[in-house]
This record gives sequence, C-alpha cells and structure tokens, in this order.
Amino acid sequence: MQCSEPGAIRNEELLAYLAGEYVRPGVVQHLARCQSCTAQLADYRNIEYKLLSKLYRWDCPSNDVLGEYQLKLLDQEQAGAVRKHLERCVLCKTELATLTEFLANDPLLAENVPVTAVPAIARNNHHTGTDAQQLLDQLRGRAEAGVRRIIAALLPPQPRLAFGVRGAESTVPGAIWPRLYAAEGLTISLQIERGSGRQNELQLIGLVTRKGSALGSLEGTPVRLLTSASVVSTQQIDDLGNFVFAPIAPATYELELQLPEGIVVIDQLPIIAQE
Repeated sequence: MQCSEPGAIRNEELLAYLAGEYVRPGVVQHLARCQSCTAQLADYRNIEYKLLSKLYRWDCPSNDVLGEYQLKLLDQEQAGAVRKHLERCVLCKTELATLTEFLANDPLLAENVPVTAVPAIARNNHHTGTDAQQLLDQLRGRAEAGVRRIIAALLPPQPRLAFGVRGAESTVPGAIWPRLYAAEGLTISLQIERGSGRQNELQLIGLVTRKGSALGSLEGTPVRLLTSASVVSTQQIDDLGNFVFAPIAPATYELELQLPEGIVVIDQLPIIAQE
C-alpha cells in the first residue's frame, strides 16, 4: 500500500506523534486520510509495546509472587530473593504498598497482612488499581479454596409474598421480592426498597435467622455484596439479625455470609428497578 501523498510527513514526525509530542497540524490531517501511514504508525506502536513488554521491569517479581510474599506463602529461599529485590526496587515497594492496602480492606485476607509491612505510598507507579483488584480476587480465591461454600436455596414465593419490589417494581421473570433463602438451618429474607437519593438508587435489606438460635448469635457476622468484577460492600449482621446495603445500583449481585463453618452464598441476585 502506497502513501497517498508521498513525502507529506517524515518518519521522525510519525515517531514524535507516537510519543505524544507536538507535531504540525498537517501530520494529524494526513494520518486521518492516509491508510498507509496509519498502518505504519500501528507497526511502530506494536514494536514499542513489544520492547516495553520485554525490557521494562524485566527482573521484577510478578504480581502473583508479590502477593504470595505478602501472605507468607513463599518458601524461605523465594521470600529471601523477593526481600533482597525490594531493598533496591522502589517500584516493587510501591506496588507492595498498594497491594497491602487492598489486602487490609479484605475481611478474609486482612488477618494475614502484617500491620507494618511497608510505608503507605499513594500511587502505584507500575500496575493499575484494576490490576491490583484482579490480583486481590485471585488471592481471595486461594484463601477461600479451603473454606466450605454453602449455596443457599431460593424458596418458592408464598402467595402473600408474590408482589413486586416496593417502589421498584420489576417484570423480569424470577425477580419477585421479597426473596426467602434457606441453607443448613439458616433462613435469609431479602427485600429491596427505593433509596432516598438518586432515582435508581436502591437499598437491599436482609434478615438472617438460625433455627434453634437467638437472633443475637449472628451479631457481627460479615456479609459481602459482590459483582462479577469485585466486592461492592461489606456489612455486618446486627444484634437483631439485620443488615442493609445502601445505596446500590441495579445489577446482578452475589451475596456471601461469612460464618465460622463456611461461606453461605446467594448467587445470581437480580436487583432491577423499572418505572
């Protein structure tokens, strides 16, 4: 493929444009209409990405290794190598500080995180917050690997319960509220009410009881509301067996009750508001 205007721009100008430097307006106008030069620019960009992926922080431990180091999952030799690297690498120290902050906010992993691991640093210079959250999810999965997961069953709605969401009525099949779940002696009642803020803001209200136990026996039990991407919020059951998540946006969620004997899971919880 030939350039539509040979000689209109120079290779140096392409490289400057790729680097985000100022170029004359004619370069931008030419790239907008010339497929050949646009393809050449894409080739330069691919070469740049390959070089960065090969050379940038080539000797730094991976996210997984740093996470396992923080959770003390590495053997003595591996941990020693990471510790030695951290003595000279500011970027990995920063990344470990960011990871420590994520872990400290997770109820399942916080107990494994030293209180004074590294000084708090505001910004991660290498990996994004999304990367750190993905790693946190992976580590959480490992931590939960040995934890029993109990799937709560949705009970059929009783005639007196077969009405739409108060203030947020839904016609989606299976989206009848209130909802009642059961799991190994636990009964979990869920209701949706419209919040007092913006139009689509809702609140999820729960009541948990255990057969043969007083309501106060569940006080302090952590309850997590999750989406497929991350944990939205963590609350605790109060002395009357209640918990509230507010405000929340319409979405499909997962709810987890973190009991000593295992995690009770309510999957595919559709919260949908319609006018």
